[in-house]
Amino acid sequence: MPVESDYAFVLSSPTQESLPPYSPGWRQEGDFGEKAEEGGGKSRSKWREWATAYGEAPRVFNAAFDSLWRSRRKKLLVREQIIAFLLVVIFGVVPLALLGHFTSRGQYGYTPPAGENPFYGIFQDKILACGDSFGTPENATVTGVEKIFVLDQTYGQFTFAQVKTIDVVWDIAVGRGVQMIAWAVGYTVFSDALLRAIERHPASFRIFQRIALEGPSILSLVTLLKELWRAKSKRTRALFLYIWLATLYILSIPMFLSAMTGYDSTSIPWVSLDDENNIVPASTLETAWISSGTWDQPFNSGPICLNPNDYYRTNQELWLRKRHCDCQLNDGTIVNATSYGATLYGVDYSNFVKHCRFDYPGNNKTFVDNIYNDFRDSPQERKCNSTFDIVVNVNGTKQDAININGTMGYCYNTKGYAYQYLQDRSRCLPDTANPTYQWGFSTMLSGLFVFFHVGWVLSMYILWQDAQFNSKLVGTGYQMTPLRAAFAMAKAAKRRTGLGEKQLVRANTKELEQELYGSRKKKATEVEYGIFDEVDEEQGEVEVRRRIVRPKDEDEERDERKSVEVAVRKSGEMHDVPLNP
Repeated sequence: MPVESDYAFVLSSPTQESLPPYSPGWRQEGDFGEKAEEGGGKSRSKWREWATAYGEAPRVFNAAFDSLWRSRRKKLLVREQIIAFLLVVIFGVVPLALLGHFTSRGQYGYTPPAGENPFYGIFQDKILACGDSFGTPENATVTGVEKIFVLDQTYGQFTFAQVKTIDVVWDIAVGRGVQMIAWAVGYTVFSDALLRAIERHPASFRIFQRIALEGPSILSLVTLLKELWRAKSKRTRALFLYIWLATLYILSIPMFLSAMTGYDSTSIPWVSLDDENNIVPASTLETAWISSGTWDQPFNSGPICLNPNDYYRTNQELWLRKRHCDCQLNDGTIVNATSYGATLYGVDYSNFVKHCRFDYPGNNKTFVDNIYNDFRDSPQERKCNSTFDIVVNVNGTKQDAININGTMGYCYNTKGYAYQYLQDRSRCLPDTANPTYQWGFSTMLSGLFVFFHVGWVLSMYILWQDAQFNSKLVGTGYQMTPLRAAFAMAKAAKRRTGLGEKQLVRANTKELEQELYGSRKKKATEVEYGIFDEVDEEQGEVEVRRRIVRPKDEDEERDERKSVEVAVRKSGEMHDVPLNP
């Protein structure tokens, strides 16, 4: 019979064996002296303090972290609000202000300063300017539907290669660049709005994929159109309708920006002289003093071209005499030229002598010509009845300028044309001598685009603010990204099918799509609020569908195993082995 000494090693536990021996300086048990109370008591109290602090550390750390996160979150919210406001100003307010500044309407025959009567010029008929023409060219006014696309604000003179490069750079850099910015803004706003909608009721797997994973696209337009009739509330239906319209606008931005700009050949004014076949560039006509004859007799050859400087000198002499001299009317009455001139308001200086002559007999009055003299010249005394001392050559004969009946006009091949004659005979045609191109904008289409864009910006800002203040997830700082959307979709798929990640990756695509997207007989998978809730981690209901959604490779392997087992049974080598279910 075994004795106690044989089992002595059993009584000593590993814990007891590992204890260190007593220190010689320690008191034996039962010795409750002063030193034990002073030394051991202090050690125990310090240990309790450290133990208490260690136990409270997680709570204190969590509280500090929560406080820090709330402070950080407030700063993030303020920064997001500032960025959103700046985006509204830059992409909404500034384009609208610039459009109103440069699209004023002209009134009463003059062009007002930029900024007066804003936006009126957008919808007015367009007049295509082509340089210094005589009045409004015949084919320059564009009305009706055509004024939407006509390029009425063009700039520069470029070769075809240069203007084509500008147009391509605009389409790529500006058109696609603005679309990329709009896409990023749309993804953020639509995702936040979708999270707010999911807090009310679950969203379908497909609509979550289109909005949160893929962003604005053509496929999202199709899915949103289908979901309009499946939405669970009027509020959600209105949200999907707005997202559909906003997505359509985002996809159309490059088309709008390309359609409202372009290039056209440079046009110059041409003038039709005498008949329709004689069309010359307006630049070939020169400014001249056009005379049709003297005051007593017209020229048989018609209007002739005289030096325009003689016209200006003649008007100067006439102006001096009107200030200081008397003149005689056609009925012989002598009147003061200044007083009489006031009754002929609007009459050209050169026509004044037609009504009142200065060279009448007995006019001995003189005047001092000191108007145009400076301190270096002494005043000169002039006679009122003297000639203008301006001799012009008219058809080989010399005439005094006081007798010339003429006005300012234009000359082509020594033949004079009055401005009124040329006013309605000009038209804008391409410059065939120096072919160039201009690049510019359509004012009306640009204005319509800016109006649509401002409406889109403001509505997106309102929708974003609604999610910021009314969504629990967005209010806590949660931001949707394509990566988070992929994780959420994987979690929803696992809940619906009961399959793991590897099984989902290898599952039959057609059967998996029916489970996730639904069909006529099956309800689609839904993305619920619990997927994003930190407290409700992995507590969603799992619908086990292993027999419905099988990995494609397992189906093929099972068919192969069945055929092998049947062959073995037929050979008699395997009698009790059942077929795999």
